[in-house]
Amino acid sequence: MAAGRLDDGSCPVFSSSMLNHAPLGVANYLGSRLAGRPALFLVWFTWAMRKERQVVRTLTAERIYRRRHPEHRFVFMCNELEEVALFRESGLNALFCSHNALADEETFKPQPDVERIYDTFYNAMISPWKRRHLARLVPRAAHVFYESRLTGRQKTAALLDELKRMMPAHDFLNPHDAHRIEKLDWQAINAIMAASATGLCLSAEEGAMYASIEYLLAGLPIVSTPSIGGRHIFGDPETWLTVEPTAEAVRDGVAEMKARNVQRERIRAITLAKVHEHRKRLRACVLVETDGQVDLPDDYGHAVYRRLNNWQRGLDFERMLIDDYRNE
Repeated sequence: MAAGRLDDGSCPVFSSSMLNHAPLGVANYLGSRLAGRPALFLVWFTWAMRKERQVVRTLTAERIYRRRHPEHRFVFMCNELEEVALFRESGLNALFCSHNALADEETFKPQPDVERIYDTFYNAMISPWKRRHLARLVPRAAHVFYESRLTGRQKTAALLDELKRMMPAHDFLNPHDAHRIEKLDWQAINAIMAASATGLCLSAEEGAMYASIEYLLAGLPIVSTPSIGGRHIFGDPETWLTVEPTAEAVRDGVAEMKARNVQRERIRAITLAKVHEHRKRLRACVLVETDGQVDLPDDYGHAVYRRLNNWQRGLDFERMLIDDYRNE
């Protein structure tokens, strides 16, 4: 689970992703420890939330929780306006603020004077729904990948072998064999993006797709297929091209975005302006929901907005109960 804390000790404010077994995110772990004390939980989603059953499940979880802890408040951070409307219609407190707005722009940046040896770059798990095969006609592509626990190691290895046979001119860059896939660190990913002309987003449905904001912050224009889940919201006609989900359209889209040759710093600037709009809404929401106790910085590049996508587990949640943990 990704989780972080925003407040300075005046009123606990937590941001976290939800999980199937924790539909209210970190509240499901820490709520009882904060009984009797006001707290605000900002919950965000890693998958599209347009289905009625998803909204009903969230509503049910919140109602059951708040019977025990009525002093706690929730805001559900939605990645799309369509999700905001569905949540509000059901009586849930929803905010249009993509969790991709919490990405660390100091981690992913354009790198000057790097030769672009790849037409495109795709960073995604190895899974059929990521539709890597749609990139097969692009002449030169870099692939970064990881294993899906749902797909499993054996099926992942088989799919990876199939993709490598399908796209022999492409580079699959993670060190791997039939038994393991090594993850690349962010420095390596930054270097690959610097050597790539565009970024790819090819699924039909997912969430905000964290890789998409990494592309944009690093100055890569994006070629995407139509999708639901909210990955498109930081795009701009100048930086984002949506094409039909065919190999030919993806190939032609990559060629078009390469030919535009938009400056990387401009792509980053356009993206950060949109990111700051989301952070501004988040700040206003937190101020209201904490009854004025927590006023986040009006510098929307402040580190407090960039520490909330950190994946944590176990005792790390307990650590967030310490009022001054951000200053350790």
